[in-house]
Amino acid sequence: MSLQPLEAVESDIPLKRITSERYLSQTYMELEREKIWGKMWLVAGVGSDVNQPGDFFVFDLDPESIIVCRTENAELKAFYNVCQHRGNKLVTQTLGCLERFTCPYHGWAFENDGALREVPEEHRFSAGVPREELSLKAIRVEAWAGLIWVCMEPDGPSLSEYLGPIKEMIEPFRTGKMALVEDQTCRLNCNWKAVIDNFSELYHVEHIHPQHECIFDCPTSTQEFFSGGHTRVLIEGFTVNTNLEIPEEVPRMQWPQLEALGMDKDDYRGRILDVRKDVQTKKRQLGDALGYDYDLLSDEQLSDIVQYNLFPNSVLVLQAEEFWILRARPRGGDPNTCYWDKFVMRMLPDDQLKLRASDKQCEMNKTADIRLASFNPDQLNTDTERPLHDEFDQEAIISGEKTMTITVDQDIHLLRDVQKGMKSRGFMGSWLNDDEARVQHYHDYLEYCIHN
Repeated sequence: MSLQPLEAVESDIPLKRITSERYLSQTYMELEREKIWGKMWLVAGVGSDVNQPGDFFVFDLDPESIIVCRTENAELKAFYNVCQHRGNKLVTQTLGCLERFTCPYHGWAFENDGALREVPEEHRFSAGVPREELSLKAIRVEAWAGLIWVCMEPDGPSLSEYLGPIKEMIEPFRTGKMALVEDQTCRLNCNWKAVIDNFSELYHVEHIHPQHECIFDCPTSTQEFFSGGHTRVLIEGFTVNTNLEIPEEVPRMQWPQLEALGMDKDDYRGRILDVRKDVQTKKRQLGDALGYDYDLLSDEQLSDIVQYNLFPNSVLVLQAEEFWILRARPRGGDPNTCYWDKFVMRMLPDDQLKLRASDKQCEMNKTADIRLASFNPDQLNTDTERPLHDEFDQEAIISGEKTMTITVDQDIHLLRDVQKGMKSRGFMGSWLNDDEARVQHYHDYLEYCIHN
């Protein structure tokens, strides 16, 4: 399959029905395994999990399982997680540090560079043990933006070619310097593409995310489309929904962020649309003294949200100090279920940058904390230890036992009903509006990949 060149494309996306077959069909799921998962670059995990020699993690994409590791020579490698003796799953741990991988079935041992090291009772193999042939099978792997990416297609484009101009757009956020603070997986009762669809449009926001009208202006968002099925949306933050009546006072949801920046909410009575620009100015003033380098970011990037949907299954949400990586994966052989992963990374203050800032500025702003000025201050985690991976069913979200933030929780409440509805004889297929053009763009490229 030849991929289209990565570039910006026209935003005039012809809309057409998207039928439920691709969400429900076992046959379509099998086609995805061949034409999508086996061909595309995928987010496998975070780079900090393989910083040191011997570090490894396992990325499961049913039915495949992939080991990503750092060799003793500090090379980044990725291998199919399968013993070359009898096909047993080689590594059952999800994360750790090992010099070699030993199969629990018959004890075959492989170096973390993939080489077959030890075969118990090797003399019993009358046909011999061709070690090079029986070493682990490597797949392509690259590190970028603080993430690890893998591709099972040996002859496809490089990651840079796959991402095209998007790579350059994301790099000013310096996500490679951010630290992992949250690692969650929710088992959902819906097809993985239903989740991607949900994060490909803002039409639903006013209906199930009422809190957003108090901090974002979704109706004025800008959609951008790229070949390869990728999209971007830019949303103004530290503002309100301008389609609705503009409140006289700053909404309560913004109070913690303003306080964290040393700004008085009462100063904006009758002029709350000025908050966004003033937040940009304040972050510029405070950045160095608090250890945050904003030199590569535009003023808009200091206050707004930018979201990239990267084909086929990743959603990257960026703020100046925070990075969400959302990922949908098929679960087993059932098209009605999936995994929904969420990694959160945050920029930690740079002490050297603080020292270079003037003593006067440090003293003047010593009580401010930009980390608290994120859109999710309740999720703040300053612990330097890697967070434990937390996996749970969607019922834990619905019951309130677990949370992935209020916004994601609200989406999860609806997704199981979307999957149920698609099974109805009365559903003829999605009928999209212009604001859902990112959904259409995604599915157009999905069809191109499946049938080309």
